[in-house]
Amino acid sequence: MTTKDINDQNNDSQLFPGERIVFSEADTQLTPSDEEINRRYVSGEIRIVTESARYSLAGILKMLQEKVETGETRYKLDPEYQRRHRWNVERKSRLIESFLMNVPVPPVFLYEHELARFEVMDGRQRLSTLKEFYGDEFELKGLQYWTELHGKTYSKLPSKVKDGIDRRYISSIILLKETASSEEKAAQLKKMVFERLNSGGVKLSPQETRNAVYDGPLNQLCLRLSKNQDFCSLWGIPTEPSLDSDCSNEDEEKDDSTAIGKTMFEKMDDVELVLRFFAYRQISESKSGLNRIASFLDLYLLNGNKFGAATLKSFETIFQNTVSLLNQILGHEAFCRLKQDKTLGGKPMKIVYDPMMFAASHYCEGVDRERLISGKSLLAEEIKKMYLEDGGLFEGRRTNTADIQPRNARVKEAFQNALDKI
Repeated sequence: MTTKDINDQNNDSQLFPGERIVFSEADTQLTPSDEEINRRYVSGEIRIVTESARYSLAGILKMLQEKVETGETRYKLDPEYQRRHRWNVERKSRLIESFLMNVPVPPVFLYEHELARFEVMDGRQRLSTLKEFYGDEFELKGLQYWTELHGKTYSKLPSKVKDGIDRRYISSIILLKETASSEEKAAQLKKMVFERLNSGGVKLSPQETRNAVYDGPLNQLCLRLSKNQDFCSLWGIPTEPSLDSDCSNEDEEKDDSTAIGKTMFEKMDDVELVLRFFAYRQISESKSGLNRIASFLDLYLLNGNKFGAATLKSFETIFQNTVSLLNQILGHEAFCRLKQDKTLGGKPMKIVYDPMMFAASHYCEGVDRERLISGKSLLAEEIKKMYLEDGGLFEGRRTNTADIQPRNARVKEAFQNALDKI
């Protein structure tokens, strides 16, 4: 089979029923007049509607445990929400000390996703810390000015100290449901606000932002699949990460993940890789190719959260079958290029991951899968040959649409050549 034949096959995306997304190009707009700009501003087309509130610290625990008639909590404080960096006990204790000393604490930002139903946009760590403190879930540690309180939980605080912290408040700013007229508009404004709220601290990765503002069935599936053991093994990602900095050395010794893999986990790059696999199935619809992949993934996730249960189940199956196949036939070298000694190795790369996953997904079940597993040495040789002959296709700067199809075709050709020899 020639590269042209395989490239023609690539144009047939073999999408599941209900999977296709129509990506419309942004409308070209003429420069508006001042009158048109004024009219748009007065109409309130882009304007955030907010209100402020203050919450007594003594009532935080009860507030965060409150349930609505559906059985869900009124305030969504999902442990997967936002970033995966968790505060250690010292940092939690310093927040409590700030309240004890009446040091101003920034307000939390809530988003009203349904009438009187809220999710935390910014301030999850602060609210989680208060919830845990009032639930006696940790002892104070590492305080700077109130060292006398070390080792005490909330219930063991001296009475006056307890009264003092109970009378403190934490402020909130709530983005009301009236902010946007449609789900898409709400997601756009929510993303804009979330990014600007977090612009002054540790920079959020694109997937951390997506996880916060585009949560839904597809996002939750990506979160679950990012824990797949085959996938984690291929990238050196910890399968049972301990994110608190005060974890024991013994735990670290048992962890065979790589430093790069741990960083990927903390930034949610692993979740983005799962999403990237699904979105890549329709990458030919993007005229920018991989050059604007972040925007493409944003739009894909926003629309993909509307996929039906059957489509998401098909996604889960094809992802699991694909990563398990690659782990069995290529192992840690699956997403690596050739080293100087002409052997596969080094760090895994996204520019290899995309076409490798795309190609392998076509052979991830049935007879072809079993044949590839039985003849995995032949596939490894074909992959090496591919890099020797066409290594330039897999350089980091080859991200245009014109580069994607030849790269997909070449990897798929290597798979097919191996099958022909088995």
